[in-house]
Amino acid sequence: MNMLMALAVSIGVLIALWVKFGAMVAPGLAIAVPAGIIAWACFYAAGGKMQGLQKAIASNVSGVVWVLLANLVIGAAGLQSMAWIVIGVVAFCIVMQSKVAALSFIPGGFAGAAVTAASGAGGDIKANAMVAIALIAGAVLGYISEMGAGMIAKKA
Repeated sequence: MNMLMALAVSIGVLIALWVKFGAMVAPGLAIAVPAGIIAWACFYAAGGKMQGLQKAIASNVSGVVWVLLANLVIGAAGLQSMAWIVIGVVAFCIVMQSKVAALSFIPGGFAGAAVTAASGAGGDIKANAMVAIALIAGAVLGYISEMGAGMIAKKA
């Protein structure tokens, strides 16, 4: 079996299982399954292998942290009418953090931030942590799917 077919089989099986059981990772968080799939895509977009896993997790989780901080600042300082400025600063920071090797995958930072914002977690630290866990799980599943595809392709 060629690598593309092996990858398709591996991802197909694992993503079906993620869709079935992923909500258990973050009960009550409707965005858990899509968050995992987005992180899975980030893993591949970041180059795959261990380096892609590290970059996907670090950048995705940084997006969660930036949005959490933005929500806490907006809420604590009563800046709701100026939230757009705070979000602009967050975007600036996500780009600038790419000077750090582990955080150099800029799309991952934005993906983590967008998923977090869409989750409605706001300033709830537990809800933000659940988003981060779903993102980490998705990136790890990406890594597993790549390893599984390699094993399938070698056997065939």
